[in-house]
Amino acid sequence: MSETSAAPRQHLGRIAWVTAAGSGICAETARRLAARGCRVVLIDRDEQAVRAVARELPDGLGVPVCADVTDTGAMVRLVAESAAELPDVLVNGVGGDTRSIPVAELTETDLWRSLSANLLGTFTLTRLCTPAMADRGHGRVVNLASIAGRTYTHFSNAAYVAAKAAVIGFTKQCAYELAPRGVVVNAVAHGPIATERVAAAWDGMEPARREAITGRTPAARLGTVAEAAAAVVHLCDEDAGYTTGAVLDVNGGLHI
Repeated sequence: MSETSAAPRQHLGRIAWVTAAGSGICAETARRLAARGCRVVLIDRDEQAVRAVARELPDGLGVPVCADVTDTGAMVRLVAESAAELPDVLVNGVGGDTRSIPVAELTETDLWRSLSANLLGTFTLTRLCTPAMADRGHGRVVNLASIAGRTYTHFSNAAYVAAKAAVIGFTKQCAYELAPRGVVVNAVAHGPIATERVAAAWDGMEPARREAITGRTPAARLGTVAEAAAAVVHLCDEDAGYTTGAVLDVNGGLHI
């Protein structure tokens, strides 16, 4: 089989850390990385959920860790305790906010809450894990941004948009600094994906608002979790070494 027609290379022996791995896009990302041969450390503050996902993975490839990535001290300890097995692949997936709040009603507390939920853990784990990647001359970091950070949001608020835009800016600077050491850093900006959280918000919308959103989307539907995770896994692949600082839009054409 030629190089150009080969299937994506397997990640045999690689270690991946996936945050928010207890559900949704990141749980599916963990499943797909394990299927490619990664040993996956699944990090989530919901112990029951993350253990359930770990049980789905092939024997020995799922390691559940109950932790809150916004607790910087806990992340410092986790990295120190894992010094011999730091990740080759890091997927920063913690975030989200489905509170629809007009900008005039937002407070500084809302802003700090959104920055903590969407940026802090990504910042912390990236700065702690990428030095080992750089020493090895290989690394993949994928940050989950959002279409909100590219344009605006139907589902959330301006504080969330600001936080996701910050994730994109952080991704680009890290990509610039780390590329010479073999570490690539990219972001995926998902549009409306039918995760459990978004589906619940969707179900609570008036039919006219749902129709307005799908009417502006060329694909005329929400994306699936499988479609969302596939884009993340692509950027984790062995063959993604010349893609860095990119923002991969997965939104059915809602933002082009």
